[in-house]
Amino acid sequence: MTAPASHNTCARLPCYLTVGVLATGAHYLTLLLLSLALPALIATLLGGLIGTAVSYQGNKRWTFTPPRPPDTYQWLRFCITALAYNAANLGLMALLLALWPRHLWLMQGLTTLALTLLTYRINQHWSFRHEPIKT
Repeated sequence: MTAPASHNTCARLPCYLTVGVLATGAHYLTLLLLSLALPALIATLLGGLIGTAVSYQGNKRWTFTPPRPPDTYQWLRFCITALAYNAANLGLMALLLALWPRHLWLMQGLTTLALTLLTYRINQHWSFRHEPIKT
C-alpha cells in the first residue's frame, strides 16, 4: 500500500535530487572535457545527453517503482521530457552566454537549477505516470 500522494512527493524528491546530482555530474564532466575542444553549446548539448541517460536509469531504478505489467512507452515519454529539458537548457545557455560569455559554469548552474523542479513534476506525473512513487 502506498502513502498519500502529498507524502510521496516530499519523500521521493530527495531521491530524485540525488539522481539529479549524479546526472548533473555526468553532464558537467562531459561539458568540462568537451569544452576543451568543442564550442560550449555543443559541449553542453552532448553533456545533457549523457546526463539524460544517467537520469533515466537512476530514476527508473531508485525514484519510481516499475509498473506491472511493463509500460512500453515509459522510455519514449522520458525521452520527450529529456528532449524538452535539453532544448530548454540549450536555449537558456545560449541566452545567458550571449549576456555573460565569460561565466560558463555560473550560467550552466543557473540553467540546471531553473529546470530541475519542473522536470521532476513532469517525470512524476507523465514520464513515470504508471509507476507508484516508492514510500
